[in-house]
Amino acid sequence: MDVKLDRYRIFCSVVQYGSFSAAAEALYLTQSAVSQNIRTLEESLSTTLFVRNRSGVTLTPAGKVLYEYASHAMSLLSSVEKRFAAIASLEEGELLLGASDTLCHHYLMPVLEQFHTRHEGIKLNITNGVTTETIRDLKNGKIEVAFINLPYPHAEEDETLCVRPSLPLHDVFVAGPRYGECITEPLTLEEVAKLPLIMLERKSNSRNYVDRYFSENQVVLKPEFELGSHDLLLELAAANLGVACVTREFAGEKLANGSLVELPLAQPIPPRAVGICTSAHVPLSRAAESFLDILNS
Repeated sequence: MDVKLDRYRIFCSVVQYGSFSAAAEALYLTQSAVSQNIRTLEESLSTTLFVRNRSGVTLTPAGKVLYEYASHAMSLLSSVEKRFAAIASLEEGELLLGASDTLCHHYLMPVLEQFHTRHEGIKLNITNGVTTETIRDLKNGKIEVAFINLPYPHAEEDETLCVRPSLPLHDVFVAGPRYGECITEPLTLEEVAKLPLIMLERKSNSRNYVDRYFSENQVVLKPEFELGSHDLLLELAAANLGVACVTREFAGEKLANGSLVELPLAQPIPPRAVGICTSAHVPLSRAAESFLDILNS
């Protein structure tokens, strides 16, 4: 602690307890240490702060002025210390996360529920956006943890980021019974491109990953529908409006109940992963650390 600040704290204690000896006992100091600190404070301010008497001490007019300001300052510092103690113990605070709607719904929701149950005093602040937007928010300090779709271009070379893969993801093509029951043999990439495709918008990192894979195999995809919602892809495909490119891990319910069928591919799309991104130069808050501990457990 700063020596000058410590002297003001001792000064306030002397006023509160009414004597040097009582203040010394409360602060676990010797009476001579209290006296020396008060003497040094008086010298630095070029004034007398206390009048000594048999019953203890009383404030001089100058001492009353100083106590008015010093006691207020000590009260503020005490409030700050209590606030930080509450944040450190996860009794209060804020958790700043960034993720797409799809990742928030299908990947983070169980963890968010568990975290909120454990730490009801922590305010959850979740910013929704595609991968590029979420990374931008992380770099700008608007969020602490970004959940993105990997691979993300140049992420490994970016020294400002810490990126690690989490849940493996598989891009697949699904259809309702009308299309699914008619396709029994594995489809080539050229055959997939001829289907009435429903895909995410091009600004999506997931969409770009699939487009790159097909392009590397000299096939260009020209979907009939381009949407911003993964869940809407599933609904349109289940309604037999086309063949949707979706994430298998996020389509499990409809695949399980038979409202969607996964189409076999002769050349399956290589798997990717959810990425957990944090700043390489900014330490995580206790709330963020606790959230990732739950996620990884």
